[in-house]
Amino acid sequence: MIEIKGIRFEVEIVHKKIKNLYLRLNDNRIVASAPLRMPDYEVYRFIESKRDWIYRTYDYMSYKKRMGHKYQGGDIFYLFDEPYHLERLIGKKNVLIKDKTIYLSYKDDSEDSIKYLYKYLDKYLMERALALLNHHLPFLEDYGYHQIPELKCRIMTSKWGVCYTRKNSICISSYLIHYPLECLEYIMVHEMTHFIVPNHSKRFYEVVGNQMPMYKEAVKLLKQ
Repeated sequence: MIEIKGIRFEVEIVHKKIKNLYLRLNDNRIVASAPLRMPDYEVYRFIESKRDWIYRTYDYMSYKKRMGHKYQGGDIFYLFDEPYHLERLIGKKNVLIKDKTIYLSYKDDSEDSIKYLYKYLDKYLMERALALLNHHLPFLEDYGYHQIPELKCRIMTSKWGVCYTRKNSICISSYLIHYPLECLEYIMVHEMTHFIVPNHSKRFYEVVGNQMPMYKEAVKLLKQ
């Protein structure tokens, strides 16, 4: 058993007729394939040297599992956790949302049409995100941060949001359009807090909790 940033991983060592040592991550299990005569303490030493890689890989795999409402094809598309019927048409680029239906017109039915839809919906996501940014700005000032962060939005495959402290900017994932507004609020508070606390320490989550007491409920929703 090994613990990395509060996450416990079981370790399974499999000795094989191989020359090099390899690691594989399976949920919370680290599987190490090692040469036949390599002692276990050498395997654990190697695992210790790969702590950052293990955490990044686990974080990415967890994110992929959390994308439950991400559009995977079909005729259902979620907007802020509400299901909409997606009607896809061939024609001039256009999006119309009416009566719980999204009418998506594009030159073809390729994946580019869905990227176009996400880009169109970014403006709705940004409107809500900007409102949340303005709502929570006072808490940044209370902690001595007096700049207004620039807000951006784009499709991201491994993060819900990113804070660029040196650039005074926050970028959120377009996929948040699928989830309840409290999830968007949590991501905004989370990223804004990084202007005060750069890491994910205990103090970081204390600040998040002071600003958004029910943030853990939003985290649960994002993990569904």
